[in-house]
This record gives sequence, structure tokens and C-alpha cells, in this order.
Amino acid sequence: MAIAGNLEVFNFIDIFQILRKDKKDGILVVENENRKFAVYFKEGNILYIREVAKVFYIYLDVDFDQVLEKEGISKEDLYRVLVAKLPLLLAVKKGKFSFTPGFIRYPADIEPIIPIEKIIMYLSRQLSQDEVERKISDLNLVFEKNKDWRILAEKAHLTDTEKKILDYIDGNRTVKQIMEEAKVKQLTLERALYGFLATGIISRKKKVKRKVGFNLTKNLLRKIVERIKGL
Repeated sequence: MAIAGNLEVFNFIDIFQILRKDKKDGILVVENENRKFAVYFKEGNILYIREVAKVFYIYLDVDFDQVLEKEGISKEDLYRVLVAKLPLLLAVKKGKFSFTPGFIRYPADIEPIIPIEKIIMYLSRQLSQDEVERKISDLNLVFEKNKDWRILAEKAHLTDTEKKILDYIDGNRTVKQIMEEAKVKQLTLERALYGFLATGIISRKKKVKRKVGFNLTKNLLRKIVERIKGL
């Protein structure tokens, strides 16, 4: 299924979260009046970023080896190029994006080098108060760690402050309690929580639904029946 939208509505964290969760292969196109980027994803991770003059150029190559040949890039240069172009991509705040799944064929010997979790956490540290409130809207929210949180936290390369915050997430403490006990600023905490959610490290704890009605014991039920009979 194709994904498309506006960067002023969906930021890169939200986009990357979807692609990471579904482990998508494909091409994310990001464009505005000035620049056009093709972001190549493999299994939900960014493999390569290519800047083009026209969007349709992206779809002329269905094989990733052809892309590298046209760009004059060797497989050994992928990390260097990605590190150089990633800041240019992430600096785009306005424009359109669209993701086409599949389409591109990757050779079996190429794997992503930078975990998408690391990029998501980097971006979360720059979120504004208005942006974090989209997901952390209540200081009484409770979060819990997911099953594979240790693996994801390692991929995310957390800061010492983020590691401390993560230690306090236990499925019982509210956001407010974590803020008070960890002694961190509200925005710092909410940025971390936003990133933890997007990387899959944590999830919001669901409220237990209370059963409607009364759970009567046999003795209590017998007493009620006897009382009624005696009326």
C-alpha cells in the first residue's frame, strides 16, 4: 500500500515509524520547490539517499545496482554518502512525501548500516512542545516496555538521560511521576517518550476494563434470597 502526505502534517518520525514497524522495502520520495530526494528503504531501514532533478528519474531504475552505477557510488561508499546526505533530507520541513513499496530490487549482500531507531531518536530530541503533545497529551499516561525493548534501545543509541528515563518506565508510574523521580524537564521527558514510542521500545499501557455488574458469592446470594423470603 502506498503512503503519501504532507510534511507539515506528518513529520519524518511518524513516517519512519510506519516503515520501521512494517519492515518496508521501497522508495520514499520527498520533494518541495527546491529539492527532490529519493530515500531507499530496505526492511524498514534507510539504505541510501539520492537527490534528483526530476522525480520521474527515480523510477527509471528498478535495480539498486543500476542506481549505484549511475550515481558513481560503490557499495563501500554507501555509509559515507548516507551520512553526508541525511542532514540535507532531515532539514526539509515543508513539502510532499510518498512511499512506493517494493519496486526496487536489492542485491542480497547489501544491508542497511544505520539503524532507523537511531535516526528516530535523533529527530525526537529536536521536537517542539506542540509536536510532542500529539502523542504525550496527558501527564497521567502510563507506559510499559515492550518485549524486545533491550534490542531496540541498543539500536537507538540512547543518551544517558534517555537511559535514565527508560529505567523509570515500569507500567505503573505516570509521566508526571517519572518527571518528578527522574528529575528531568517536561519537554526532555516527552521528547524521549515520543522517540521510545516511535522506535517500539515502549507502548501505552491499556486500561483494564471493569466488568459491569456484581460478582456475588454463594453465601451472599443465599442471604439475599432469605431476606427477600422474610419480607
